Amino acid sequence: MSLIQKTVLVTGAGRGIGKAIALLLAERGARVVVNDLHPDRARSVYEELHAAGGKGLALAFDVVDYEAVQDGITSIARALGPVDVLVNNAGIPEGRVTGPFRDSSPYDWKAFVDLNVYGAMNCVRLTLPGMCERGWGRVIQISSAAAARALAAHGGESVYAATKSAMEALLRHVSVEVARQGVTCNCVAPGVMDAALAYADRAVVDGVVERVPIGRLGESGEVAEAVAWLASDAAAFVTGQVIHVNGGAYQGR
Repeated sequence: MSLIQKTVLVTGAGRGIGKAIALLLAERGARVVVNDLHPDRARSVYEELHAAGGKGLALAFDVVDYEAVQDGITSIARALGPVDVLVNNAGIPEGRVTGPFRDSSPYDWKAFVDLNVYGAMNCVRLTLPGMCERGWGRVIQISSAAAARALAAHGGESVYAATKSAMEALLRHVSVEVARQGVTCNCVAPGVMDAALAYADRAVVDGVVERVPIGRLGESGEVAEAVAWLASDAAAFVTGQVIHVNGGAYQGR
């Protein structure tokens, strides 16, 4: 499970699940690039990581901007070495609803598509060739349980779910393209997590938790553990998969 000598880019790592992932991968020995759109968030997480003995850097750029991502990847290579592990976490979070699809407009959809799809695609496109050339790499997409199952309490998330599903499909196909080059591509799909309390109505969250067999919110650290496993050599034979961290929600009422 060690990630010593690996350079990891975690996008959207300024808080919540992304922060938990960055801290855990640093603990496992990786050089972690803490990316966030907001420089102060990135610096804060990096400082926490560094204080615990971790290595890496804070780097703020907008993943939706292809050229900004390109410049970021170049800066990472110069400072820490090329990206070995990409964790696509940046995205509009579950709970930021557009309302019923029948009442939505292309303007409503654009932010979701730009960030959840194009933002993630930019990062994959710009890190994947180097991984293939070096014969080792990990691409891990943070998806969502909403991509696989619709819940009445989550009404208004059709566009969010569609964009997460798009990235699952993309990586499923890309995983076949790069499998012989030593690169794996997988998704981790969280269920209802503690991070949801930052933006979702508590009554809505409680209603969803009632449908979870384990009967509680998931913890960001539990998602981070799944990511750490997929990033390691222990998961070398796992690719093209979606790992669900959802407390058994598929079996929920």
